Amino acid sequence: MRYHALVIAAAILLGPAVSLSGQETSSYTANPLRLDLRPLGHPPLDMIPPDESAVTSLAVGADGFLYGGTTGRRAHLFVLDPKWGHVFPLGHIPGAESIFHSLAPAPDGSIYIGTSLNNQGRPGEKGQDVLARYGRDFPGGHVYRFEPDKELQSRKRMQRPDPGRPLPFIKDLGVAVPGESIVCLVSGNEAVYGMTFPGGHFFVLELRTGKVNDKGPICGPPINEEPFRSIPRALVRDPKGRVWGSGDYGALFHYDPGLDRLVSHPGLRLPCELGREYKAVVDAFSAGPDGAIYGGTSDGFIFRFDPEALAITNLGKPIASSRVRGLAFSRDGDLWGVGGEPGAAARLFVYRTATGSYESAGMLHVNRTPYYAWLAYEAESMVAGPDGTLFIGETNRTAHLYLLFPWK
Repeated sequence: MRYHALVIAAAILLGPAVSLSGQETSSYTANPLRLDLRPLGHPPLDMIPPDESAVTSLAVGADGFLYGGTTGRRAHLFVLDPKWGHVFPLGHIPGAESIFHSLAPAPDGSIYIGTSLNNQGRPGEKGQDVLARYGRDFPGGHVYRFEPDKELQSRKRMQRPDPGRPLPFIKDLGVAVPGESIVCLVSGNEAVYGMTFPGGHFFVLELRTGKVNDKGPICGPPINEEPFRSIPRALVRDPKGRVWGSGDYGALFHYDPGLDRLVSHPGLRLPCELGREYKAVVDAFSAGPDGAIYGGTSDGFIFRFDPEALAITNLGKPIASSRVRGLAFSRDGDLWGVGGEPGAAARLFVYRTATGSYESAGMLHVNRTPYYAWLAYEAESMVAGPDGTLFIGETNRTAHLYLLFPWK
């Protein structure tokens, strides 16, 4: 009798572990020779300080350099020149707490930056503390234009980085939407397009005139349990220049610059867990080499969207946890991603487009004994560099920039 009780207890304990797998995924640990990291500055003195270093935006500029934005007590901008391979802090934006998914490179080499409050709530508050910060005292997130070439030309030979200086060579283009933070940004067609929080407004900044056109809210009202309800954390442009995002109940929308029209698609909904449709949010987008758009959702699903056929294909769930925080294509056409819930270890995965299968690449763990060993518990951004290197931004209290060199 006791033996049968033990067997039943073991089955109960093991059952949930088995049911967590939402997609058949082969597992292996990432090759340590293919994963490395960089501190955000020159240790030990010239680094972006703790509580200001969470990397929440990454983008590759027209010059081929990698630019990153941080979140914390102050928002910083940094750059990595692939020629030298180290991170150079460029300075902070006075009065800004966050650059969240809001770095938009332009063809002329400039970088457009959207600023936000730090929307990371305290444990147990369920976002109520975040929404309470949006009152009369917050004017709204600004859009800035940064000129990297002028900053680079101004540096003296062997100049040390100074994270404490205000970011130079930026022009304040003003508040996008009064009282609203900017939580994602993309550029194109001589304009910058963005989304705001907590109201979920879509806006267009015309670069020639500097005029901001607020297209109004496209999302449902925020709720305390999920203040990001229905507000996308990413926008993407398709080959025709249309801007896509997700709105209320996870339905896709697009903005057509030629027609100056915002169109909702109620029939195109993000894949999600049953009963969580009203909370479905797109976390990350990546334009595929096949002309399709690939996305990751707040529930941890990957999908393929064909903007011409207006069709969404659910590609499944590569990791057991929620949140797909970053996606990027390798040079061989495979889709790499990083995901994981707040407070849990970040997980790497790859979708092999040729076979339609997933592989797990394990955790973001770099061990260079005796110099350093670091395990990332959260990551919020991912982008592919010109040479095929994948860059991943960590969001721990003391954060790093991870470098992944993809392989078959």
